[in-house]
Amino acid sequence: MRRLALALTLAATPALADSPRAQMFPSDASCYLRQYDAAHLAGHPDQMVTMIALGPDQGNWEADVLVLKIAVQLRDSSELFQSFAYCDAVGGLLACQLEGDGGGFHLKPHARGLFMMVGEEALGFEGADGFVTFGGGFTDDDAFILPPVPADSCP
Repeated sequence: MRRLALALTLAATPALADSPRAQMFPSDASCYLRQYDAAHLAGHPDQMVTMIALGPDQGNWEADVLVLKIAVQLRDSSELFQSFAYCDAVGGLLACQLEGDGGGFHLKPHARGLFMMVGEEALGFEGADGFVTFGGGFTDDDAFILPPVPADSCP
């Protein structure tokens, strides 16, 4: 009986290691960040996001739900907008929902890091001076390629 249990445990290990969560966020120090330069933004005048970062919320590393901290900066604002997203594996993707009905997005591995696709509804963030939304077909902020960076690079 012990051998059977050990065999089942070992057989399940590669599947867990290949899960979208393990691939994209192998530890709570995983971090992805994209900052857009002036040349990129000049070519995308309807893009609001100038910086986007995400990584696991350290100290909130749960077994069944991945909690991510997401931070964005927008054009014409120095404010850093932050929220939390709760993610579940769906096929080879992570399906994530921002807290407080703030919209959703999907994450999948990309050759340069992560590919983030905003859902049909815009993402919403509350800041000190109000509420901002972007993406969801309303702005040019529906997809982002986020390269990995050292953990201390993320806000």
